[in-house]
Amino acid sequence: MKTDRLIPSMFHRRLALLMVFFLLGGSVLLARVARLTVIDGADLLAEAERRLVSERWIETTRGRILDRKGRVLAMDRPAFDVAVDYEVITGEWALQQAARAARRAHADEWLELSPFERDALIEAELAPFQNELEQMWTEFARVAGVDREELERRKNSIIADVNRMAVSIWERRRLARQEELSRERETIVDVELADVARPIREQREAHVLLHGVDDVVAFDFRKLAEAHPGLSITDGVSRVYPHETMDTIVDLSTFPAHLRSPQIRAVTVRGVATEVIGWTRNRVFEEDIERREQATGIDPTDDLGRYLPGDAVGSFGLEKLLEVSLRGARGRSIRRLDTGVMERINPIAGRDAQIAFDVELQANIQAILDPALGLTVVQDWHGNPPERLGQQLAAGVAVVDVATGDTLALASTPGFTRADLQTESDRIFGNQVLAPAINRAFARPYEPGSIVKPLTLVTAVSAGVHSLDTRIACHGHLLPNRKDIYRCWIYRDKYGLTTHSQQLGGPLDGSEAIARSCNIYFYTLGRETGPVRMANMYEQLAVGRGFRHGLELGQDGFIGRLDGTPLEATDAIFLAMGQGPVSWTPLHAANAYATLARRGEYLEPALVTTPISPRSTTDFGWNQEAVRIALEGLWRGVNEDGGTGHHLNLDGRRERIFNASGVRIAGKTGTAQAAPIFQDADGDGEIDRDANGDLIRLRSGDHSWTAVLVGPEGGEYTHAIAVVVEYGGSGSRVAGPIANQVVHALQRFDYLPGAAP
Repeated sequence: MKTDRLIPSMFHRRLALLMVFFLLGGSVLLARVARLTVIDGADLLAEAERRLVSERWIETTRGRILDRKGRVLAMDRPAFDVAVDYEVITGEWALQQAARAARRAHADEWLELSPFERDALIEAELAPFQNELEQMWTEFARVAGVDREELERRKNSIIADVNRMAVSIWERRRLARQEELSRERETIVDVELADVARPIREQREAHVLLHGVDDVVAFDFRKLAEAHPGLSITDGVSRVYPHETMDTIVDLSTFPAHLRSPQIRAVTVRGVATEVIGWTRNRVFEEDIERREQATGIDPTDDLGRYLPGDAVGSFGLEKLLEVSLRGARGRSIRRLDTGVMERINPIAGRDAQIAFDVELQANIQAILDPALGLTVVQDWHGNPPERLGQQLAAGVAVVDVATGDTLALASTPGFTRADLQTESDRIFGNQVLAPAINRAFARPYEPGSIVKPLTLVTAVSAGVHSLDTRIACHGHLLPNRKDIYRCWIYRDKYGLTTHSQQLGGPLDGSEAIARSCNIYFYTLGRETGPVRMANMYEQLAVGRGFRHGLELGQDGFIGRLDGTPLEATDAIFLAMGQGPVSWTPLHAANAYATLARRGEYLEPALVTTPISPRSTTDFGWNQEAVRIALEGLWRGVNEDGGTGHHLNLDGRRERIFNASGVRIAGKTGTAQAAPIFQDADGDGEIDRDANGDLIRLRSGDHSWTAVLVGPEGGEYTHAIAVVVEYGGSGSRVAGPIANQVVHALQRFDYLPGAAP
């Protein structure tokens, strides 16, 4: 059908054609309006409302960490923060200023210029503003006392954090929009990231580049802010650790004769429990955000405690472990520009955490471990090869309160301060032998050695595989026809291939076997008990799973290990001796001895007491007569002449290892096999060789152990102590004198009766 029949008039045909064009153009506009109102309406409305709201964050205060007596170990101290606008940090400010200058200079022709021409004019105006920024950053570095390289690192860190945050938020918006549109249209709709990529708050705010400056530095920055753009000085905080360095005293009159002096030595201890308390950092990582979201269950956009770039974040130790409770939530001041209405959400301070530590006791034990006093240096009476004389020894000490399970001290040597992390990182993290970064009291596992023997006795008797009436003869070796394996420690040429049965005139009972540390007795018990029961003994004592209550500090070694599935019969023989496929920490050892003192009532040790989940005891059902005999053997081991922990031989003279008065002490010494440390200077995993092609061995030998129970004379045992000295050799000669000094420290701080001499 012809058009002129439907619309006979030329005028009307032209009018109809105009209407078609109008409708086509209108449909495009309507589609655009629909998109703006329906699809993007919520975001645009929110953006418009945000522009009518002025917000200001109100900083919170991080919770303190207190020791058991209320002494502050970590706290926020008022200080000043220096912040810089984000566009100044990125350099975008210079481009913005150049664009404004170009538009002003070419206002009459600006609209007619092409984008290329505009960019050229902006480029011509850029240099003065870039020079201003460069001058500002130079002055900033000078006033802050940092070099430009460090300053650039901080700027780049903030830019990277903000970019990650923006992408995360945009992706969340994209997925939400995609799900919403797909649900409305009943089909899958793809939404591009660019459709929702609008600037986030952190891209419009100032960010802290310098935390916790004092008032003198803040004053200099205020003068700098008057001359340069984008700088602001705000109230802030500095995280401080008041007891990181402490002075304490050590009485040298109770030391072994070769180190003894009538003096009382004042010792300055640097880095008191640094690796336990930990530290914070002012950089936020994606995992920090994810960890908080998992812990709180709050969407980050609604969380007033959420991380912003430059926030303090627990990075190590208790600061990291207790991050959620310590952090608190910032407040917010809101003013609506259209109505003038003010709203305020007050900040919520972080919760304080009280720990079981006694920081004075901790500092004193760290002083005892100071190599300057000699107990952690190879001495001629240690029995080590002469070429090792004077070598520094790494050591760890754990102290547990028997009644409560409180962890009173976790000392380690060598140590470090938080400042050392910045200036001596190679010493802290690069020393293969001494490895200061590791707290040996809880973060590195060792084979238990002979200190496990009383627990083996209790396990065998409680399992019904051994009777306390049964004595076991020590022939120097377990197997009748193999004198070269499974030998007793005294069945050696230097001891005349003697045996404990020869020394005692017959077979040994459990008490004698513990006191004398007879290997054959416990090899036999291990064979009778079997691998399953022996493994279960260690598992009951938390080996392989570690502890809770503030002791989940993140080091993998802390949990110990129990390898080998299935275990062989020979594994049981070694496990009974504290050797083979097992390792634990001094904290495990101290807690095991505390369990023995409680006669089989297991109480998990605690480092954090507030906040803390309830703890309950578990009755292991140990045979009580076996426990009594084990404790008797431990007492005899340090109080009878034949006990392995009784005395030192110094220049032909016998000297008691434990010399504190007014207390009752029971304990066990031991040595544990240790893999050699070979040199890998460049850290490539390949062991270095000397000129002859031989592997370079940095350290070898056995680890030295001593574990003791101590309490008032005539009373119950109140404290358990475990000491390990890496590659120290003899437990009695090396670890024993350290354990003795820990007993004196407990007296000095009134945990035990009697004054340290």
